[in-house]
Amino acid sequence: MVSLSDVRAALVRLPSLAAGKRRRSLVVWIALTMIFVAATRYSALTGSNMEYDSYYLSPAANWNGTVEPSARALASRAHNATLGFGEMVYISLPARTDRQDAMNLLASIHGLDMHLIPGVDGDTVHPKSVPDGGSSLRPPELGCWRAHADAWRRMLASRQETMLILEDDADFDVHIHDIFERISTQMQHNRLRVTPPTEREIEAAPYGLDWDVMYLGQCSDYASPRRDLAQVFTDPDAPQRAITHEHFVGMLQSLGVYGKAIGKSRAISPSFGPVCTLAYAITRRGAQRLLLNFSYLGLSRAVDVDMLTKLQTGAIRGYTITPPPFSQFQLNNEKDSDTKVQLTPEELEKQKKEKEKEEKDIGNLAGTSLNIRNSARHAMLVNLDRHNWEDYERVMPSKQATKTQIPAADESDEPVPQFTGTPEEGKAASQKAGAAPLEEVTDSSSEAPANEPAEDSSTSSTESESEAPPPADKPAEQAGAGEPEGDEPDASLKQNEETTAEQETAAVTTDETTESSVESTTPGEDTVEESTSDEQRESTEGVDAPLEASATET
Repeated sequence: MVSLSDVRAALVRLPSLAAGKRRRSLVVWIALTMIFVAATRYSALTGSNMEYDSYYLSPAANWNGTVEPSARALASRAHNATLGFGEMVYISLPARTDRQDAMNLLASIHGLDMHLIPGVDGDTVHPKSVPDGGSSLRPPELGCWRAHADAWRRMLASRQETMLILEDDADFDVHIHDIFERISTQMQHNRLRVTPPTEREIEAAPYGLDWDVMYLGQCSDYASPRRDLAQVFTDPDAPQRAITHEHFVGMLQSLGVYGKAIGKSRAISPSFGPVCTLAYAITRRGAQRLLLNFSYLGLSRAVDVDMLTKLQTGAIRGYTITPPPFSQFQLNNEKDSDTKVQLTPEELEKQKKEKEKEEKDIGNLAGTSLNIRNSARHAMLVNLDRHNWEDYERVMPSKQATKTQIPAADESDEPVPQFTGTPEEGKAASQKAGAAPLEEVTDSSSEAPANEPAEDSSTSSTESESEAPPPADKPAEQAGAGEPEGDEPDASLKQNEETTAEQETAAVTTDETTESSVESTTPGEDTVEESTSDEQRESTEGVDAPLEASATET
């Protein structure tokens, strides 16, 4: 039962309950409004002509995600033969022609123009040319420093404003041009700049000129204390999480990139802890500062470690791309290093046993590259693969099972009687018949076969003319190879006319009709009567019969 005191207590608490409900409603409305504003901003930016990074935590204040036409045209220079840089070089010891072959293959397939900077053997570096403080460096470290210093000197001797420097074991993605186009776009809208871009940079510098060194192939890295300066962007050609080295996974996470964003993003950040000089770019001003700090003033450690020190102290300015677009191609054997290492007999025996455990040493086919989604070195094997005989079999199947029949020159099984007279006699016979004159022929009867005994001139002439195929447009001539050679053309024509008259009146016997039919056969006909005698057939087969037999029959 409700007492009066309970009612009074409820009335006292009523204002506070109403205030709490209003407060909760206000919080809900504020949260919904913030969600709506964020969704509206995201949809507006993703609908623009620029890839918008949904993982970017602190977008630049001076860039709304759109790209001007001039900036887009400048970024497209990444598709040229030097990836938009003034020049592209690679360092390789003269003795490592195997690596030089590989770099030339990659350059030719992907339309790149690379120039060789000869590597230097550290043992050949003169002691007086070693920078101050560099006497403790090992010969391989001295050789590496000298080769890179030669590349900086080449940069200063040229008229270029930027240079991309690679080492001869570099690998990259097959979509390298697209990757650098995105990097160019981000560098043109760079929020790490401390000075605005000059007109020269806006017109002709795809990556700007406000930096000294741009790291594009570091082995490991860690972020600077100024992590708020990182610029993260989406890249569909970024390496998957599974093949991204833990160094770069940790680097991305320290810059605020987590989860599924790793494998879809790259970051541009101030260089602070990069190691290795596998791939990096320099500006003209950067080449001057590098040569000053690591040659003129001194060198205390390996060149990449000394560069790291100058980056941390602020003597040079660098940008780092994470994950890097270049990676080291490793064979996992002794070819991975140019260093001359003297091994003890025990170490040599250990290496031999380890190598015997492996199934097979297949060299470049077993090479690996981390941080690369689509390795250019692996794709090269597919790009240049060919199966020649399989291609022939696919397009033109084998015809070995079918014996090819060579068609005969004459479809008739019966031989065609040949004219055996001289060319003058043939002309006279043709003119008498009212047809076109015979063509001039060359008499080659004087040339006897080298492997046959020489015959007299009359036999050779007859045999040569009997072998020649008859022209199709010749008029009726004297037929029958067995007739005497000295018959006159007039007598032959007269005999043909008489035979024709006898056929029209049907007053001759069957034997006479057969004989006249054989004599009236012209060289241009395809067939002859079956009544042709065996003697005439043998005399006309001059091509297959030996010369001795033809001469006897004639």
